Amino acid sequence: MRSDRSGLHWIPFLALCVLVGGCVSRSGSPGIGDPYYKDLGNGGYDVTHYTITLHVDPPTDAIAGSTQIQAQATRELASLNLDLVGLEVDSIQVDGQAAAFSHQGHELTITPANPLSRGAAFVVDVLYHGNPQPIPNVASTLFAQVGWFHSETGAISVMSEPNGAAGWFPCNDHPRDKATYTFDITVPHPWVVAATGVLQDTIDSPDQMEYVWAMDQPMASYLASINIDRYVLESRPGPGGIIVRNYLTPDLPDSLKKRLDLLPAMLEYLSGLFGPYPFDEYGIVTAPGDIPPCQTFGGAVETQSLSVHCPKHSMMEEDPLVHELAHQWFGDDVSIESWQDLWLKEGMATYSEWLWRTRDGDAGDLAKLVATVQMGFVQDVPVGAPPPADIYEEEAYVGGAQVFHALRLQVGDEVFFKILREYLERYRYGVAGTDEFIATAEEVSGQHLKAFFNSWLKTTELPAFPQR
Repeated sequence: MRSDRSGLHWIPFLALCVLVGGCVSRSGSPGIGDPYYKDLGNGGYDVTHYTITLHVDPPTDAIAGSTQIQAQATRELASLNLDLVGLEVDSIQVDGQAAAFSHQGHELTITPANPLSRGAAFVVDVLYHGNPQPIPNVASTLFAQVGWFHSETGAISVMSEPNGAAGWFPCNDHPRDKATYTFDITVPHPWVVAATGVLQDTIDSPDQMEYVWAMDQPMASYLASINIDRYVLESRPGPGGIIVRNYLTPDLPDSLKKRLDLLPAMLEYLSGLFGPYPFDEYGIVTAPGDIPPCQTFGGAVETQSLSVHCPKHSMMEEDPLVHELAHQWFGDDVSIESWQDLWLKEGMATYSEWLWRTRDGDAGDLAKLVATVQMGFVQDVPVGAPPPADIYEEEAYVGGAQVFHALRLQVGDEVFFKILREYLERYRYGVAGTDEFIATAEEVSGQHLKAFFNSWLKTTELPAFPQR
């Protein structure tokens, strides 16, 4: 335990309050209430904005800086929790006053000098330092680690889904508590910082460069990402005034760069299906090829407005490009309410691959593609109830896509896409789960669909597709 002595003088007063039955206050819970992962996130407050200010030395992987958290108490709080793993906390202030704290495992418990009243806005400043490390993935044995990855070259890439954000900044690490962000990251020359959001400023000094990025639309903590390398920036105008900017490693082969030419067309296509792109810019950043995610499964992750792709042919094909782009609507704009709802975002991202592949064909082409996929699909668990230890299996992806296709056949093309657009509009920049999607589908279609969804989400053998 580490405490700031100036924050201890009020503790006897709190004890007296308890004894006399007055001065009622409560502790924030060390979990937000996710049915699968009880320790993820925290209760008792709602974060509105993070300002993450870091000095990063890429060769040594050392960081030092602060995170300022602007929040509002949702109940009376004598103490509150943040998620933070593996970094050394130097000091904490709440509303400018030193606060006592303890740090055990991933729980950083803060006791303000004065209890916070329900509805009160407050500011927490956490100063910390250390060498961030990837942390164990609570939701997958295949993708064993998440968070901050450091390459032998010094390059850094952050891929946090689902619980890796706590490995590099103190946060309420669950999609239910979305916030806006400022990233103020300083690195030595010639390193370049690419982050989620829009680049606001660069401040050049003789030995270093400061990059200020902002995400002005609410973002889940796992989608926050900074990436540091000797990037080459390629930028071009996209549809509807969207800027398409890609931060690419200098050694990326031209054959892989060429595939990014499709991003503007993909943006236009998906915007036609789902409604306007929800952010100001889009693009990809290439991760260093020697970090574990790229070595073990060659992944790609939809960090908000700037997806991270491993520099492998398999991750720069059309399918993964359109998959991560589709997540900007399903998963980022509207985030899932709990991790059990994974099928909502991964199923639609996978279905978007199928739609893109057959965009120039007709319903028969899509039906043939779906039939081919079905032949290789093996289901072990319900689509809507994956095992907590391994939620990232084919049931969420291919199974989830089949659920969406079945719904389309059930309600018809026009109503199906109207359901998707209404869902996105209704919960824009917020969170929604399976129940909210079903309610929207029933309202828009005028059909009773609970039995339909039960048969597709709660069984271990998917039914036959509805006949059109």
